[in-house]
Amino acid sequence: MTRRSPQQVDPLGALSSRPVTALAALAAVVYAGVSTLATRDEITSAPAAVGALAALAAAGVVLVLASSPLRAPFSRVSVVAVVLLGSVAVVLAAVGTAGANSMVRDDWAPLAVGLVLVGLAPYRPAVDIVAAGAVTSVVVAAVVVAESASFVTHVPVLAFVVVAVTPVVALSLAGASFSAAFTTLVERWIAGASSARQASAEEFRSSVVRSVQQDRVTILNRDVVPFFGQVVAAGVVTEADVERARRISADLRGTMVAEADRSWLEQVLADPVTRVSGVVVDPDRAAGRMTAAHRTSLRALLVAFGETDAVRADTVRVELDTEEERVEARISVATASSETAVRHRLAPYFAVVRIVFDDLQVDPAPPLLTLRFSYDQH
Repeated sequence: MTRRSPQQVDPLGALSSRPVTALAALAAVVYAGVSTLATRDEITSAPAAVGALAALAAAGVVLVLASSPLRAPFSRVSVVAVVLLGSVAVVLAAVGTAGANSMVRDDWAPLAVGLVLVGLAPYRPAVDIVAAGAVTSVVVAAVVVAESASFVTHVPVLAFVVVAVTPVVALSLAGASFSAAFTTLVERWIAGASSARQASAEEFRSSVVRSVQQDRVTILNRDVVPFFGQVVAAGVVTEADVERARRISADLRGTMVAEADRSWLEQVLADPVTRVSGVVVDPDRAAGRMTAAHRTSLRALLVAFGETDAVRADTVRVELDTEEERVEARISVATASSETAVRHRLAPYFAVVRIVFDDLQVDPAPPLLTLRFSYDQH
């Protein structure tokens, strides 16, 4: 079973799942509230019943807040909090009907908590969701055993346990299945795309070479050919011609060396199509040691700078500082809007970068938007 989550392999897809996550949390609370009203005659402790609803609502709030792009990736601590609050809801719901709960099948806690666990599916690996479901099922089973004396149906306690834990087990396994299947399919697609890219590398190499040669020919036609034409037409080489030839040679050599040494980050900032420009400070050429995921997420963020009016896209500054086995990175850009506007418009991109660089720190306070993160050298 893969240890990666849908959020890790497809950050934007997980971001688009937030409405479903919020709906699951809301549905759980609404169902629990309606069920509590429908079985209010069985309530023996109103504070415990209200506490159960509050604990369930708190679990839903944790689920929704932890899935926010500003807090990505969804942490294991948040999973533990959801499970603990859900378990508290199960226990308090039982306390609220202690001695008067006649049927296990109308208890809302197992199904409501199961709905909350389903909300974890886009954000956590399948093994974590299975573990969450298992822990919650144990709590539900223990509560049912403690309540079994008040049930009116005379069947073995195991039957009550099976009925009670089935919603939790089914919903948690459904969430785990989605997480595992989605992650596996995306990983296979990425592996296939990588193989296809490697297979086509040779095919494109010759076209790239021809393109580079054409660029050099264009430079020669623009600068060198007219100069030679003038020399031939004059029939004599003067000192001025020698000096001009020296300047043209130096310019061509400098241009070619600069193009050859330019990193992918510098190319992004130099490309007029991206509408973003600035400075890259990378004395150790650390940009070239980023993984494909690193490059993709940062390129998307930089391009986003050029597509929003929340920042001044011509003031980007990228600093990469190599420290032993890790590279400390800092990206800054002047803001043109409020802190709230910057967060709102760039939140999806922050989410993607945060998943790739799990120590990302974002400071959007004017006059600069500043991002700090680090990564291992590859």
